[in-house]
Amino acid sequence: MKKYLFASLLSLALFACDDANDASTDGVPASIVAAFNAAYPNATDVEWDVENDSYEVEFEVNGEEMEINYDGNGNIVDIDD
Repeated sequence: MKKYLFASLLSLALFACDDANDASTDGVPASIVAAFNAAYPNATDVEWDVENDSYEVEFEVNGEEMEINYDGNGNIVDIDD
C-alpha cells in the first residue's frame, strides 16, 4: 500500500513540475529577454515558450493578458492583447 501511495505522490509531483519549464528563459537569447524586461518591467506571470527559431512570451500587465512572438533575431513578429 505504501508503495502505491509513494508512486502516486511521485507521479503527481512530476506532473506538477511539467509547467515549470514554460516560465524558464532557457533557450531564449538573453538579448530578447532583456528587451522584453525593458519594455514590460511590470509584467507578471511571465511564461516563455521556445519552438524552433521562434520565441513566445505570455504575461500579464495590469491584469490584462498579453502575448508577444519574437523571431530568432529578436524582432517582434506579433502582439496579441
